[in-house]
Amino acid sequence: MRFLNKRLATTYRFCIVFILSFLGSFTLIAQQRNELLLHINGPVSILEYEGVDNTAALDDGVGFGIEYGRYLSPQWSLRTGVALQNYSGHAKLDQITGAYDTQDSENENFEFRYQFTDYRETQKASYIQIPLLLQYESSGTARFFATAGIKVGVLVSSEYEAQAAQLSTAGYYEQYDVLLEAPRFAGFGDFGSYSWSDDVLELKTNIMLSLETGLKLPVTGTSPAYISVYLDYGLTNIFNDVTTNRLVDYNAGTEVNFTGNSVLNTSVANGIEVKTLSFGFKLKYGLWF
Repeated sequence: MRFLNKRLATTYRFCIVFILSFLGSFTLIAQQRNELLLHINGPVSILEYEGVDNTAALDDGVGFGIEYGRYLSPQWSLRTGVALQNYSGHAKLDQITGAYDTQDSENENFEFRYQFTDYRETQKASYIQIPLLLQYESSGTARFFATAGIKVGVLVSSEYEAQAAQLSTAGYYEQYDVLLEAPRFAGFGDFGSYSWSDDVLELKTNIMLSLETGLKLPVTGTSPAYISVYLDYGLTNIFNDVTTNRLVDYNAGTEVNFTGNSVLNTSVANGIEVKTLSFGFKLKYGLWF
């Protein structure tokens, strides 16, 4: 009987210690008012526009960054940080035709005519994003959370690559009523497949609505992990209207060469709006302190 009482007393003390330690860990978590997280997100992040046939791919963009949270109460916190987000756009047109007046190497005026067949273009842009967010989370060990707010994006780099299955050109000399479709050294004829690229797109600062929801899980007493879905929708048109550019420039010389532009920066895309759209999954891991 004495042995049984001793066993019960030992078990009782163990339970008391366990309960106090368990409650203490929640007290410690509750006292953490700051949170620092690393995150990665994707896979869809696109430049969205109409007026030019636009397609999206599932591998268009991945983002990553650092997030800081300051708790106002156990359930509510303000969030900010810095992130890098990559975007891609894909334009395709079966045929593009155009014409404009220019001069040849002998300073003769003529109308330069061109036609692209099976035109494809990929645009890429990278933005540094600064968020201002409000987060709510439930109580308990595994917590539901929801975040909403805005993000401001500043363009850090952009580029595009364009190609066409066929480029055909001609020159019409009105003063002679002659249409030249050759020679190629003068810039007239069939040039077969044609491609060009550049590292400049005329894009502006971006403002987005940001929404996120998912689960927050304690990995250790000081380290949380987040698993969530998110949506970042661009509210502003980031397209800088420079549609006076030509899709292809005729550069006169002993042997003519062409200079291309992005379809977004030409009259082909006249009046379009370009907005960003990013959605998918987000993983975050960090520290309470």
